[in-house]
Amino acid sequence: MTPPSRRLEGRVGVVTGAGRGLGREVSRALAAEGMRLLVLARTGTEVRALADELEAGYDVAVLPAAVDVRDAEAVERVVEHVEQRLGPVDLLVNAAARIERTELPFWQADPAELWDVVETNLRGPLLLTRALLPQMVARRHGHVVNLASTARAATRTGTYSGYAVSKRALTVLTEVLAASLAGTGVVVLDVLPGLVRTSMTTGMPVWRDVPDDGWDPASATTKTVVEVALGRYDTAAGTVLDAPALARRRASDRGP
Repeated sequence: MTPPSRRLEGRVGVVTGAGRGLGREVSRALAAEGMRLLVLARTGTEVRALADELEAGYDVAVLPAAVDVRDAEAVERVVEHVEQRLGPVDLLVNAAARIERTELPFWQADPAELWDVVETNLRGPLLLTRALLPQMVARRHGHVVNLASTARAATRTGTYSGYAVSKRALTVLTEVLAASLAGTGVVVLDVLPGLVRTSMTTGMPVWRDVPDDGWDPASATTKTVVEVALGRYDTAAGTVLDAPALARRRASDRGP
């Protein structure tokens, strides 16, 4: 496996939810560009396998860690660990997310499960971002990417309340951070993946009948995240980058 380029060589990134789905694909794309990585997931088996794959395939240092992103002390420890082992962090990608197991209206849903979804999708990014921002601000350089959602499943079904609320709140967090970080050299952005075929989305009844051409490619998101890390969207801080729309624009610019 020969890396196509090394545009992010010498930089360090942290990707949550890296064990599967978009977090895994984003990690691959960043490693292909030469970025050293800390890859996080709740269980260690998947991220250890990913770390081995990326180190062998792209000749980059990759640290795997089994961390519950809702655990403030664990987050602080792993951030200290990555800074000691790999160096200052240039990029954080908050990709860890979960959704309710069943399609139920709010008043029938389990409150404990709803709160667990909110904690993973909102508290997790909040804790990671809070742990990494001080050093980014001190160095006047850094990027934070939050994977956003229009929560179309919730809109279509009137369910998945915890997921919808947490993702909307995460976008508000991005907007608030962008305002407070103006002029610091640190950029926070949302990236909207669209509807990507992952173990989470394919397990949801609402998407059961989506045709093959109804899914958005994961590559649209991974390319957008790489471009964010390269500073190409710094002037758009605090906004939502629609990854599938950007991919269509790239294809149009290339022409037939």
